[in-house]
Amino acid sequence: MKNVDYAEIGARIRTARLMQKLTQEEASERCDITTSYYGNIERGDKKMSVETLIKVAKGLNISTDELLFGDAADEWTEADEFLKEVQRTVDQEYFTKYLAVMKAIASIIHKL
Repeated sequence: MKNVDYAEIGARIRTARLMQKLTQEEASERCDITTSYYGNIERGDKKMSVETLIKVAKGLNISTDELLFGDAADEWTEADEFLKEVQRTVDQEYFTKYLAVMKAIASIIHKL
């Protein structure tokens, strides 16, 4: 069995945070852990309990599977590239409307 690579998990956590344009302080608040501990987790300096892993996953709206195994990394990149392409090809007003629709859909999905 392969050892747990906490640096790799921390890198995935950092990527998820940056994709959401959050500071470490904002992310740690969402995850209900201290900023110092959160930073240690991102760097892979500290091990975390299953409870903390779940807090981080919930706080960043990412599955524990994605944090542990990185299965959705390509999907995050694809989504990011798609949004960048939309932003490059439309004016700011259209892009703002586009984001509003996406947020409304996300809100509906979270209620399901």
